[in-house]
Amino acid sequence: MRDAAPDATAAPVPLAPSSESAREPLAAGPPRVVGARAIRAASLVVIAFLLLQVLTYGYGRDQGIYAMVARALLDGGMPYRDAFDFKPPGIFLIYALARALFGPAQWGIRVLEVLGLAGMCLAMASLAARLFGDRRIGVVAAALAVLVHAQLDFWHTAQPESFGGMLTIAALLVATPRGRDGAPRPAPRGAALVVSGALFGAAGLLKPPLAGGGVVLAVALAAPALAELARRGSERAAARRRIDAGPTAIQGDPARSAPPASGPVRSTAAALLWAALRPALLIALGGVLPVLACAAWFALRGALGDLREVLFVFTPHYTALGWRGASVLGMAWYGVCEWLVHYSGPLAFGLACLVALHPERRERAGVALLSGVIAMHLVGVVMQAKFFPYHYGATWPLTAMLAALGLWKAWRRCTRSGAKAAAAALLAALVATAFARSATKDVADDYIERCAKRIAVLATGARDQARLDRLASVADVNAAANREVAAWLRERVAPGRPVFVWGFEPVIYDLADRPPATRYLYNVPQRAAWARQEARDALMRDLAARPPAAIVVERHDVFPSVTGDVIDSRDTLNGFPELARLIEERYELAVSIEDFEIHLER
Repeated sequence: MRDAAPDATAAPVPLAPSSESAREPLAAGPPRVVGARAIRAASLVVIAFLLLQVLTYGYGRDQGIYAMVARALLDGGMPYRDAFDFKPPGIFLIYALARALFGPAQWGIRVLEVLGLAGMCLAMASLAARLFGDRRIGVVAAALAVLVHAQLDFWHTAQPESFGGMLTIAALLVATPRGRDGAPRPAPRGAALVVSGALFGAAGLLKPPLAGGGVVLAVALAAPALAELARRGSERAAARRRIDAGPTAIQGDPARSAPPASGPVRSTAAALLWAALRPALLIALGGVLPVLACAAWFALRGALGDLREVLFVFTPHYTALGWRGASVLGMAWYGVCEWLVHYSGPLAFGLACLVALHPERRERAGVALLSGVIAMHLVGVVMQAKFFPYHYGATWPLTAMLAALGLWKAWRRCTRSGAKAAAAALLAALVATAFARSATKDVADDYIERCAKRIAVLATGARDQARLDRLASVADVNAAANREVAAWLRERVAPGRPVFVWGFEPVIYDLADRPPATRYLYNVPQRAAWARQEARDALMRDLAARPPAAIVVERHDVFPSVTGDVIDSRDTLNGFPELARLIEERYELAVSIEDFEIHLER
């Protein structure tokens, strides 16, 4: 049964800035738009093509870490305690699900990612219909969102933010009821708010700031009732001032001379206050459920202390690296500029169109809600102070919704006035901005070239591993070298014997199908100044308890934004005499492969 609310609280529905707009009838249907079918068809073709591209993406460094933690989880271990990383636990559960469903192949997580993106596209179409009255805007938004996602390429996709964006769209959709033509917008059901909060909470387990979207939603739902409370309070205050002013202020107006009501007004005020608080309480209830379930899981498995140590001790020091010598204002400016203009020309162009053409009355509340969630995300990005491309991953679908609205309004304006030249200019500008700014970063070639190469791979049945490895290599990460090291280990190390990679390429463990000798899948903790000694002592205990059959030492893996220095793993051994002595006394150099030295037991 739908949750009922007093008549005075009919206003607090999502996306309604006032009780007046909440009672505004929904439009009879989306207007006819010239070329709408062609636009929708082109958007669907773009989405299908880009999702096919995503299926060919390999692992980056982070994806290899998540896969190894997921492997430990499926083997009965726990994140942090048995497999170290400092990302929140949600991403490991997603990779574990992909591994359980599709096995250890790297395409497994891409299949799950594509399924999630496809579901997100459907949700964006439905959300646009509820927010803006036209699902075609959501289809265009989905194409823009998938474009930016695909352009981030293999390194910056299948990240926590990638899946967090999907959950955010789902959470907003659940909390936005479907209305009937000609009827006032209904209030969301209580169960829907709890589910929406749970989805925001799950997003927070992927990246904590993403849970803040629930706060924005709660404020949007409470705003109409709070506005009504403020209006009535102002009226009562004005009435009291008139009474205090004396008889001359109210002479000849018996209604104005009446004292303000007490009982009924207080009752209505209490109802309005409850209407404002109720959504926040229900969303908060849903939001804490995933968090409590996760904490209970770690507590039952005896790993709650490890979770606390990593997320609340290690990670804050890592975040602080980006704030050295920085100001809050400067970081905020940089973060907003990165989001606004540095990744996607079409999104920036669409936002400019929206600002120029102004949202219509029924669109404003939806624009405000999406903008508020975007702002919350950007706060989280700035707090992290790293500004990696994937940190904006959850924000692009929301941005695409606003950009698509702006582009749709511009297209309607051009076609409605019959200005074919203006419509052609709009399309030309959209194409130009698409070429002017792309989300593809860090790789040598642009995204169109990489698409062409992937099409060539698909034409061979995706059997050209060498070409796939080249597409999955960037900077000092060489996917072919990782595969070669793994093949060498498979040949020389007996199944079940542990190995140890002193570096930042945990994917080698997975490719070699050999267990790690330690919980430390990579050596950032042993290289980071704030955790160095304790992590080194723990590592040496692990290696003593489970001696590795081979030790792989990596060179040229320098990450000042992660480790805080410019020393690679090989040179770090000069300041880590315990490990250097272990390698020297008990192992001998067997082979060097690209940036890797492989030492076998004597």
